[in-house]
Amino acid sequence: VEARADREFASQLRTAEETMRAVTIGEGSALVGDPIGALDVAIVAVGTADGEIAAIPTRHREIGVGDTLYAIGRPDRLRKVETAANATAGPDVHARSGDGPL
Repeated sequence: VEARADREFASQLRTAEETMRAVTIGEGSALVGDPIGALDVAIVAVGTADGEIAAIPTRHREIGVGDTLYAIGRPDRLRKVETAANATAGPDVHARSGDGPL
């Protein structure tokens, strides 16, 4: 039996400290306009509000309202991204708020 890439990927995720989540950016999110590279998680794909999927986006791609970020990272870092994705922009949830990058 030949290993399939998707099964191998899932197997690697099960043994790693990181996990994967899909996070949708809400209206007024603190992340809107920030580059993907500002996040402290790996973004492997971005789904746009109009249904397009961009695999392996550049670090300079700006995050927009309605984007779905497919992120890999430690659970605590993913929770920060989820919180910022749903929060109204403000200094307490922004990626550059002083508590480090998301």
